[in-house]
This record gives sequence, C-alpha cells and structure tokens, in this order.
Amino acid sequence: MAAAVAPEVLQEVLHESTAEAMEFTQRANATAIGRGTFAHLESALAALDRSYNIDPPAAVFSTARAYRLWVAELIDGPRTLKEARELYVCAAWFSETLAWLAHDLGDPLGAEAWAIDAFEHAEQAGHDELCAWATDAMASIAIYNNRPARALAAAQRGIAKAAARHPLAVRLRAQAARAHARLGDRDAVKEMFRQAGEVYERLPARAPLRFDTSTGHLATFAMTSYPASAYIWLGDAECGDFAQARTYAQAAIDAQLALPAASRSPSREAIARIDLAIALTKLGEPEQAAALGQQALGTSRLVDSVRSRAGDLEHVLTVHYPDLPVVRDLQEAYRQNRPTR
Repeated sequence: MAAAVAPEVLQEVLHESTAEAMEFTQRANATAIGRGTFAHLESALAALDRSYNIDPPAAVFSTARAYRLWVAELIDGPRTLKEARELYVCAAWFSETLAWLAHDLGDPLGAEAWAIDAFEHAEQAGHDELCAWATDAMASIAIYNNRPARALAAAQRGIAKAAARHPLAVRLRAQAARAHARLGDRDAVKEMFRQAGEVYERLPARAPLRFDTSTGHLATFAMTSYPASAYIWLGDAECGDFAQARTYAQAAIDAQLALPAASRSPSREAIARIDLAIALTKLGEPEQAAALGQQALGTSRLVDSVRSRAGDLEHVLTVHYPDLPVVRDLQEAYRQNRPTR
C-alpha cells in the first residue's frame, strides 16, 4: 500500500494516525470517578456491615440502596476498564447486603433479586469469593421461602466458587445439608455435614476478614445452628433427631454468647433458641420451650426469619400442649409479632 500512495499522502495519513492513537489513549483514561471514591465506598460497606446487626433493617436498607444506586450511576458514566471492575465489585457487595436486608424485612422476591444481582456483578468482576457470599444469601432465602431444591442448587453453585479453606466452604456445605433436610434426604444430610466438618477442621487459625469482621464465627454457627434446624426438619424421634437438635442448638447459643458483643447476632441467637425450644417440645419439656420462645420474640432484632421460626414453634406447642397457660401466652406473643407478608 505504501508503494502505491504518494509520499506526501502517506505522511499525512501517518500524522493523522498518531493523533488518533493519542486520542484513543486519552479515552482509555477518561473517567468521572473522583479521587477517594473507592475509599468512600469501602468505608460505607464496612459501616453497613457493622450496623447490620445493630440498626433497624429498614434504615440500613435505605442507606445501602442509596449507595447501590450511586454505584450504578458511576458504572454508567465515564470510567476506565479497571475502575469498572472495582465498581462491579462494590455493586455486588451492596446488592448482597440488600439481599439479606430484604430477607430480614420479609420480601423473598426482592431478596432473591438482589442476591442474583450480587452474583452476576461479582462473576463479571471475576470475584469468586463474592460469588460465594451471594449464593449463601440465595440458599438461606430459598430455605425460608420453602424452596429447598433452589436452596440446594444455590449452595452447590457456591461450593464451586468458595476457596477450600474459607469459612464459606463450611457454611455452604451446611446450607446444602439444610436443603437436603427440607427434602427429607437423611443420608445426604449426614454426608454434607460430614464434608462440612472435614473442611471446618482444616480452616486456618486466623479466619479471613469480611471488611472489618472475622468470618470464623460464621463457620462455627453453621456447624451448630444449621444441624439443629436440619435435625428438627428431619423430625424422627426414633432416630434421635430431636436429641441431636437439642445438643446442637444449645451449642449454637453458647457460641453466640461467647462472642464479643460487636460480633454477636441477636437474630441468629434467637433462631438457635427457637430450635432448642422445638426440640424440647418434642422431648416433653413445653414450659422451658415456651420460655425460650418468649426470649426469642424479645430479641432486639426481630426479623422475618425469627418470626417464621417462631411460627413453627407456636404450631408445635399448640399441637402438643394446647391447654398450657405458657403456650397460650406464647400464642399471644406470636400473634402480635407474626410475619406480615
């Protein structure tokens, strides 16, 4: 081509191409992301994580949603490819938080939508750990929405993403066990808890952080509270399910009480108390069960999952001990606090 073009024309083309290259370079670095933007977003995510178990879910939801909308605007505006990936990661974290908050507020459809959004943005960013966090939320949301097959699929998807020595690898296997319990597959429940236990034993002494918080206690909770719920859902007195559920639920309560105040989860503790109460009801101790139910309903964080499990306890006590005064008191307390969705 060069031989067929006059020298002066070729020179002009080369000069133009140089200018084009410079313009392309400028475009590659064109951005509307101000200095400190990512530091601000990371600070906001850490603050939301700290306030999750303390502040009312509706207030935290509003704050998280405002930040998520801002991140969406930043993604749509001028930004570099590197910044786009970081924004996708931030978007996924905010959406994962919104998924849990919508779940707490009794909106399973919205919760699942936010969890899916978190997974998709995390996967686009190539962030496997964040994908696993999103599937953990998906699994819990599906469990409480009585969709165990969907919960199992989410847990299995997360297992493929979670690092082998991360607490999420324990938690997701325990999530799968809970889903199998809802499906009535006892052998699969035992196998998944066996796998979760093996992974738990191999976890490093120093657990990775989720923002400013250690994730180690999440694995401990999964190895105590999740088996308690699973054995209740299997529900065979002859197989000793309720005795095992009692042991695991008490261990979950003890583990929560042993944590520093900033790391404790009032809602997780309440659910463990309800699991213990259901097990005790089945084992013939309704008075203690009703007292535990009252304690759970008096939690400082009465979210939808606590209300849902309290409904299970109220039903079991009503079926077996309908005339006990303590049961009638619990019925009234539940009536005042039952889920509104």
